[in-house]
Amino acid sequence: MKIPFTPQLLGDLIEKGYTYVLASTATEASNIVLKPVREKPKLNTLPEGFDTFYRITREPMQLACGVDGINVEVDYATLNPTITGEDVFEDSYFRMSEDFFRQVLDSIEDYAVFTTDKNGDVNSWNSGAERVLGYTETDAIGRCADIFFTPEDVAKGAPGVELETAKQKGRAIDERYHVRKDGSRFWGTGLVFPLLDEDGIHRGFTKIMRNLGEEKEAQREGPEL
Repeated sequence: MKIPFTPQLLGDLIEKGYTYVLASTATEASNIVLKPVREKPKLNTLPEGFDTFYRITREPMQLACGVDGINVEVDYATLNPTITGEDVFEDSYFRMSEDFFRQVLDSIEDYAVFTTDKNGDVNSWNSGAERVLGYTETDAIGRCADIFFTPEDVAKGAPGVELETAKQKGRAIDERYHVRKDGSRFWGTGLVFPLLDEDGIHRGFTKIMRNLGEEKEAQREGPEL
């Protein structure tokens, strides 16, 4: 999904933890496409179609404010092709509800509980999620939740299907292998629910997950007699 680049969008990208943008000017001299990344790229290994990169707090600031005759867009990965740029970066609802989410989420230690926006980007994270998935809150916030899926499931489009199922049916059952920060896999089960505000407007999703591998291991060991 390509979104017009604005100062507001630049600020949102910085808040989500992006530090550089890849830049492509190969298509048209009057058109620049930027792709946000979280780690410093290497110039000789840029993805196909990108010519250079900039630190997000330097040249992109000028581009976001507008340059005569130049059209600047951001290429942002999205799990749902029907949502807009406003959907991806409008997370004021989650900021307003931060205190509530913090109290509820951190009271549940045995489960990974987190919320995402409509695109699947994480915007709240409990201590149980750190224990189950290995990501700290700083690691997880702003990242797309597809990082918890196996590469095979991502290739099949499973993350997007899960969100769409939850939105259409009110919930989606998620029982599959998941991936921790260290790359290890575990069999986990959980539920995904659409998150609605007080006016019934869809704001994002809540996901509740448990590591069934740990539970089965505990059952096998059992109490000593």
